[in-house]
Amino acid sequence: MDSLITVSSSAMVAGYLVEFVKLAWPNVPSWASVLAAVLSGIIAAFLISMAQGDAFTAALIAQRILEGIAAAATAAGLTRTMAAGNRAGHA
Repeated sequence: MDSLITVSSSAMVAGYLVEFVKLAWPNVPSWASVLAAVLSGIIAAFLISMAQGDAFTAALIAQRILEGIAAAATAAGLTRTMAAGNRAGHA
C-alpha cells in the first residue's frame, strides 16, 4: 500500500512540474518534458521516503527509482487523458 501512495503522490508532483515547465517554456521539446517528469517522479519518491523516516537500503533505493518512473508514466497518462478531454470538449 505504501508503494501505491508513493507512486500516486509522486505522479501528482511530476504532473505539476511538467505543467510548470510547459507554462514557462511553451515550445519546450517533448523529450525535455519526459526528462522533467522522470526526474521529478524519482525525486518526489525519495522525498516522500525521507519524510517517512525510511532507512535507505539498496532495495529501498531501487524501489523508489521504480516508483518514480511509474509516477512519471502515470503523470504522462493523466496529461494525455486531460488533453484528449479538452480536444473532445472543443470539437
